[in-house]
Amino acid sequence: MKLIVIGSSSAGNSYALDAGGGILLLEAGCKMADVKRHIDFRLQDVVGCLVSHCHGDHAKYVTEYAKFGVHIYCNQDVIDKKQFPYGTTTEVHSGKTFSVGSFRVAPIELYHDVPNNGYIVQHKDMGTLLFITDTYKMDVFIKGIDHWLIEANYDDRILKANIEDGRIDRAQANRLMLSHLSLDNTIQYLKMCEADKSRTITLCHLSERNSNPQIFADRVAGEFGVPTKVAAKGVVVELDKDLL
Repeated sequence: MKLIVIGSSSAGNSYALDAGGGILLLEAGCKMADVKRHIDFRLQDVVGCLVSHCHGDHAKYVTEYAKFGVHIYCNQDVIDKKQFPYGTTTEVHSGKTFSVGSFRVAPIELYHDVPNNGYIVQHKDMGTLLFITDTYKMDVFIKGIDHWLIEANYDDRILKANIEDGRIDRAQANRLMLSHLSLDNTIQYLKMCEADKSRTITLCHLSERNSNPQIFADRVAGEFGVPTKVAAKGVVVELDKDLL
């Protein structure tokens, strides 16, 4: 099993879980042309796409995906705000598990400025992966996760310096803090979920101005002793169930 990063920033977020015989897409914030290139044009292997929420960097191209025959799993808010071809969507509900090809998926509720879902994804070749993005807090603590794809959007110290230097205004900063996970909050949540027992951690959706990818990866790896990467276009993470 591989996690393929197609995009992970405010410019567009899309990921692929590639099980060889089936591909599950996460998010629809990158053009289908980019998706096809990253999955070696194996569009016939795509079993569906999970979308977290309606914002453009996560769902801008969701109707394009649907027109290419990709079934979309998302909350009702996304369905209401996009123009989908008939029969191409399934509404998800927190706590209600469903199957997408050989994957099992359980949505969880997140806290953003629009309705938002994270996803627990299970596959026999991977174990479990928890995908969390665009939330300012977590109140569901899940132990036993093998792989993490989790937001660490900003560092409080970098953000404070940017405010003081006038590179970001207070209103922008307030919006950021009330809609995204900081690095410190991500680390605290991972501790509560005993991520030191996990196999991989991938940090996603880092702020371009308020983060430092190398420092973020080093801090998380140092805290948990788990291989840690930062999601960037083209990054591939091995998610084998028996990975040491």
